[in-house]
Amino acid sequence: GKLDDALATFKNVRAIQERVLGAEHASTLSTTMEVGNALQCQSRFQESEVLYRELLVVQQRVLGAEHPATLHTRFNLCWALYEQGMLGEAKTRCREVLEAFRRVLGAEHRHTIAASQLLAQLTN
Repeated sequence: GKLDDALATFKNVRAIQERVLGAEHASTLSTTMEVGNALQCQSRFQESEVLYRELLVVQQRVLGAEHPATLHTRFNLCWALYEQGMLGEAKTRCREVLEAFRRVLGAEHRHTIAASQLLAQLTN
């Protein structure tokens, strides 16, 4: 369906970006995030977890640990862990990313609110 088409498109674009721009270019990293998002939309949480972990290593080195894109990947990893029932790690990581979102984006930013909501689910 449409999700399969989107995933295939993102993977194709990422392959081209890696060849033309390099694996660590900001656009390539952004498209890699979209691949992970498409996997999550298909409930392929284990695959998205692996991709987000790999992406985080590069983002932290290239963009920095508290860059908004890195924080977004950290949040998406929390969600992938939550969906797989890995609640302990999800809770720990969610607390960390929530604090970072508050520092970097502010308490009222939509990503901060989303992380707060996920943490509330993990705490119940």
